[in-house]
Amino acid sequence: MKYEELEKYLQYDENESKVFMPNEIFEDLQNNMKNGTHIAFAYSFYYLISWLYRYTKYLYTVENIKDIKSILGYNPNAKTVDYIIKKNGILDIMGYTSTERDFPIIWHFKDDIYDYEALSFTMFSEDRELLPTDFLNKVTNRFVIKEPIKAFYRTKKDYEEGNENGTFFEVDNTHLIPFEVFLYCMTNKNIGCTGFYLYSYIKMQNQRYKGKYDCPMLTLAENTGLANRTMKDYLSQLRQYKLVEGIHNQEFFCTALDKGKRKANSYIANDWIKFSGKPIPYEKIKVMEAKEYFQMLEDKRKEEEGETESFPLDILPF
Repeated sequence: MKYEELEKYLQYDENESKVFMPNEIFEDLQNNMKNGTHIAFAYSFYYLISWLYRYTKYLYTVENIKDIKSILGYNPNAKTVDYIIKKNGILDIMGYTSTERDFPIIWHFKDDIYDYEALSFTMFSEDRELLPTDFLNKVTNRFVIKEPIKAFYRTKKDYEEGNENGTFFEVDNTHLIPFEVFLYCMTNKNIGCTGFYLYSYIKMQNQRYKGKYDCPMLTLAENTGLANRTMKDYLSQLRQYKLVEGIHNQEFFCTALDKGKRKANSYIANDWIKFSGKPIPYEKIKVMEAKEYFQMLEDKRKEEEGETESFPLDILPF
């Protein structure tokens, strides 16, 4: 599906761009799952259902979980990721989602007791008469949605106490991923869920470290739960399509280089308007062989100590 097609299918409006994700989701997913690509799928799934719920898109666009799987690039009938998203699946057990029959049909702001404009929803069960008949016919006994719990309550204690401090209401310790980024990633076959997940992690770190994230590649793989080869492949795609900029903080890389002299690359997640429609080659760091590196050190030492190569006496004229 092309970008414009997915945009139309989801009835996207530019006023529906903002989606805040909890920063703890990266660690939480890795604590409950081992497969890196499935972790990326779970993140993307939670992102999408957060958007669907926040902007009351359920029923108007996606009608079942299979539709969501298809948007995320998976065969809607494939069972490989069902253990993550089914009722009482991984995300439900983690307290990130709940499988529900009721769903929001209108969102609005209302003044609370403190004269604060609080986000509120009109639910299907409260006023189903607002929906036309053709929509009502879709709500069968098998119709269910996934509710994003973290959007309402950040912790189990908050849920038990009814303290609505989720990402729909408070954005402390969150990262903002515009929906245009999601649309782009899901319609680029070289990026998909895994690339979207990796981009989002770098974006979170950018927001934490003032726009630039310094990290060795092996550590980046470890911190995201992706296999090292997988992380490198998708990072390369992100850089080619200008989703991420990479800055080399040293002139070359060599396995013989002392750890104290090695400097991690810096990564910057670009705004979506900078993304490229086609892959663009990017400058890669020079890789130096150990032999070449030691010769360079020797040449530098000689230069600093004023050494010169011995002059052959047999060519002197006396």
